[in-house]
Amino acid sequence: MLSVSQPTAAPTAVRTIPPEYRLGPGDEISITFPMNAELNHDGPIGPDGRFTMPLIGSLLLEGDTVNEATLKIANALREDKIVADAEPSLTIRHYNASIYVGGEIRLPGVQTLSTGMDALQAVIAAGGLLETARTKHVAIIRRTPDGRASITFIDLRSYLRGTTASRFVLQPRDVVFVPKSSVAEADTWIDQYLNKLLPFGRSLNYNLGNYGTTSVIP
Repeated sequence: MLSVSQPTAAPTAVRTIPPEYRLGPGDEISITFPMNAELNHDGPIGPDGRFTMPLIGSLLLEGDTVNEATLKIANALREDKIVADAEPSLTIRHYNASIYVGGEIRLPGVQTLSTGMDALQAVIAAGGLLETARTKHVAIIRRTPDGRASITFIDLRSYLRGTTASRFVLQPRDVVFVPKSSVAEADTWIDQYLNKLLPFGRSLNYNLGNYGTTSVIP
């Protein structure tokens, strides 16, 4: 049986973990085996995206859903001839509810993601905008299940004026980037900023919507 626990962290933490949530570095998980209690193990997913278990060793779980990670653990036990029919249950005890806010922001860096936080709230949490900010084309960068990074541009100026009903709710490990110059110069700021951020690898394709696709190669 697969389960996802409801975190009991501080009020600023995200309290509901969606089924499609994908594991990442900093998440703390618990693996239990109803029929093989000696294999039960708790621990964090490391910075390299791997989770280490006794007998199995290190498994790459970054990017997996709860179901996918559970199946991967069961397969590893069977392939290593440890347990042929293991039925592990994976519970997320604590997950890394953080985002990165960068660009023309007073306090760029990692911010704690609170329940229902949108781009404007993230900007406020990061100290607000600089005068040089281009608020009409704020970029929300999110990793897709296949490891790519999709970029959605939002008009923060319209949202501030109340002229748009759109509200982009953030997810863990999203990147909110407020550019200084035209979106036509997206290649420059992706190379300058995004390539240096922890949430993404250094060899990805970035979907720029109407602005084409840019590949960032190390």
